[in-house]
Amino acid sequence: MIAILRTIAIRLVLCGIVTWMAFRYAGLTTAVPTVILYAIALPKPLLDLASELRHQYRRHHWRDREGRHYVYHGMPLSVHEDIEHRRWIGLVGVRAIVGFTASDSALSRTYPDGWRLFGRPPEPHLRDDALIAHLRKERSANALKFRHWIEREIAFPARRQRERYGIRGTSPSRHADAEAEPGAGTLPDAVNPAAARESGPPAPSSNSR
Repeated sequence: MIAILRTIAIRLVLCGIVTWMAFRYAGLTTAVPTVILYAIALPKPLLDLASELRHQYRRHHWRDREGRHYVYHGMPLSVHEDIEHRRWIGLVGVRAIVGFTASDSALSRTYPDGWRLFGRPPEPHLRDDALIAHLRKERSANALKFRHWIEREIAFPARRQRERYGIRGTSPSRHADAEAEPGAGTLPDAVNPAAARESGPPAPSSNSR
């Protein structure tokens, strides 16, 4: 904004000098038409100044909410970032966009580490990775587009930020992970005593010499 004000000041000074010289050496009749110079020199920097002031006002007005509000196809989303730079998306906006019917209690059970209340009054939020995992279960084209948008605009920038700080994450749902990995929850052969006995060499006979 300082550069814009400097431009306005310089143009005003130059136009003023022209007007003063015209009045000084040719009289008022000649000085009056120099007003056209102001109409030519000032409109653009004045418009730039008005635009900058508008942006400054918006930045000041939304300063406390910066980084927490996103808009998807005209629909606002509440996004909170915790101290570990993990982002939580408000379910009110998500339901308005996608329309899935899973209840808050069901989501809190399915994603015990990925469901939390934020705001005043408290509203349910899902962590970005938990929301992406849940949207994979939705079959609609709208859910697919919305999931890709969440991954690109919210989850990926947050993940890159955590990588820079060396922050590692936990799974949003231990239960969901067990379902996703059929072998999860069973002991590998190396530590399963029964499997080790079955797969090992036969025990030597007591009659062997």
